[in-house]
Amino acid sequence: MTHTFFENNSNYHTQETRTVDQFTVEIAFAPDDTQLDLLFDTEAEYYPELIENLESGFWQHMTCRVQALYDGKVMGDAYLGSVVAEDGAKWIANEAGGAVDDMIDEAIEEARNEAVRMLEILKADFLN
Repeated sequence: MTHTFFENNSNYHTQETRTVDQFTVEIAFAPDDTQLDLLFDTEAEYYPELIENLESGFWQHMTCRVQALYDGKVMGDAYLGSVVAEDGAKWIANEAGGAVDDMIDEAIEEARNEAVRMLEILKADFLN
């Protein structure tokens, strides 16, 4: 289940759009304002560099949202918080597909399941 913060955040900006099978897939980002010391180990060796780059604006702390749409309706989605990168486009390009592809697969699977569920309801309502 997706955390309501991710779903209710209205600050997402679409970075990339793809077509996957019958679906339009939108990859979007929004600022993630979660307190960093709740998410990252403050004693870790990387932490000072993380803070320096975020405070300087060189890196951004973001949430990524992937939505699978059919005919303009969101049928499935996936979220990933605490993405740290220069920007969303560079994260997509440098991430080598792993997390992005997993999120797309998750959103598409949810979208297909929702489409089948809706078809069954429509058949029952209109063909019987």
